[in-house]
Amino acid sequence: MAPTRTEERMSTLGSLDVLDDVAGASLDRLTDLAARTFRAPVAFVSLIEVDRQRLIARKGLAVAESHIRDSICAHTIGSTAGLVINDLRVDPRFSSLPLVAGPPHLRFYAGTPLIAANGVAIGALCVMDSVPRQFSTDDRRQLQTLGMAVMNELELRTLSGRRDPVSGLPNRHQFAIDYAARAVRTPGRPCFAMMIDVLDVPRAHEAGQVLGMVPLEALIRRAGVRINLALDGVAQVYHVAATRFAFVVELPDRDAIERLVHLLHEDLIRPMMAAAVPLAPQFHAGLCEATLGRDSADDVLRKMLIALGSALAGQVSCCWYSPSRDERLQRSYRLATDGQQALQQDQFHLVYQPRFRAEDLVPIAAEVLLRWNHPQLGAVSPAEFIPVFERTALMDGVTAWVLEHAFSQLAQWRREGLSLTLSINLSARDVARKGMADAFIATLLGKGLSCTDVEIEITEGEWLRADSLPGEQLQQLANAGVRVAIDDFGSGYSNFGYLTELPIHTIKLDKSMIDELPTDTRAQLKVQAVISLAHGLGYNTVGEGAETPEQVALLQAYGCDEIQGFALSRPISAVELALRLEAAADAQA
Repeated sequence: MAPTRTEERMSTLGSLDVLDDVAGASLDRLTDLAARTFRAPVAFVSLIEVDRQRLIARKGLAVAESHIRDSICAHTIGSTAGLVINDLRVDPRFSSLPLVAGPPHLRFYAGTPLIAANGVAIGALCVMDSVPRQFSTDDRRQLQTLGMAVMNELELRTLSGRRDPVSGLPNRHQFAIDYAARAVRTPGRPCFAMMIDVLDVPRAHEAGQVLGMVPLEALIRRAGVRINLALDGVAQVYHVAATRFAFVVELPDRDAIERLVHLLHEDLIRPMMAAAVPLAPQFHAGLCEATLGRDSADDVLRKMLIALGSALAGQVSCCWYSPSRDERLQRSYRLATDGQQALQQDQFHLVYQPRFRAEDLVPIAAEVLLRWNHPQLGAVSPAEFIPVFERTALMDGVTAWVLEHAFSQLAQWRREGLSLTLSINLSARDVARKGMADAFIATLLGKGLSCTDVEIEITEGEWLRADSLPGEQLQQLANAGVRVAIDDFGSGYSNFGYLTELPIHTIKLDKSMIDELPTDTRAQLKVQAVISLAHGLGYNTVGEGAETPEQVALLQAYGCDEIQGFALSRPISAVELALRLEAAADAQA
């Protein structure tokens, strides 16, 4: 049996996704334009359903919907030319309608049908007035043009450029358009926004490699269907990134949105079949509060991303947007963007923290430390900016700057007759860069120095393997005479396995192992055991972070080779270090 016109109309409305206020909000400007064009106090876009008409965009009229029997537009959609009633009060079809017989006592009506690409009329664009009027042929033509603009706007929502090709849901671009239109319609109204990640990026990458894209896309598509069904009648769902969906909803308080999160979580994590493969979606959600008209679509998306980032980092199902986390991210981004300028404007400088021979506390080495005096932010700790730089291409330039200036300073000390080993920190990224060892050695020799004059410090981790590019580079440096030290040993990873595979010269005991030495027997036993084992394997040991005389004395008693920390010296300038080295040399003379 062929579908009826009503069934065709409802099917077309559903495919165009225009059965909600979100679509209507995007039509408010066209509705306002129609009212201004014809100097009419009332204008609206009406959608005709089975037994009602819905005014999804309107101006000058409080009514949001009416029964189909009270709808003039139900007559309009039957005519391609539209319908004009100069005086509703004298037309027996409409004289008794509520809007005519009662407030606001409308007298004039002009409407043009909204006809979809498949030829089905889904509603009408209408203007009305409280006094009888004439409507010319030109007026009819203008109203038809505006009606086509309304229809074009509705159909744009279904185009590939504004719908995700995997899920078929409106995409991030459509989210921005709809949110802006909603903000114009109801400025100042509070709402909540949520972004859901159904498969975090590492898992998605892994799943794609194992299963291919078809099952992965099937899972994402089915997850989108589940979210959309769960929020049917509650909110419009948008597919804003590869594995992420978002929506905006108006609820009374945080408890209400958190209850919704719980329901979505329970519904979404149920296993599903995707291309004949049983898969289980993940669920991580980021929530934020927003005020329409004050927070832009970009603001809301960014806040949701920050909250979702917190949920992913903490491996929890849901997190709220945190202004403090936002501030930290903003600051990190500023440091990353300002870093290149800092290199060019000499905002960086080096300081040196001496290392002392344990038996007589004579300075014999120094660790190079980078400092940054930011022109607006002031002194920025390397603990803050180094991790930021390591996530960008800037780290390569910073490392090159440190090597250039540190080797130049060491060469100057050598010319002045001062002797010490200079220790330089290198990141995992530095050591993993192909050709790093060659560049390091070339820079060193270019300053007239020997490879035995320097030591590099690297932080232990799972990346530290002999059969890797970093391992090969370390071996090349060691073969040339550069000493290799493991920094922060005992802070977490602490695997003695690689020590026999890599050319390690020195182990630096982390400050966390030194802090409790005077009072904690277990800490004492652990430090003694590490020093003894290191010596047994032929390694030099350095106790770093010694801040009290008691800690220094215990490290000396345990046979630690060198000591570094505030108890003996804070980081100092090149001039101060030279004076200290000269004083030590004079004392030994």
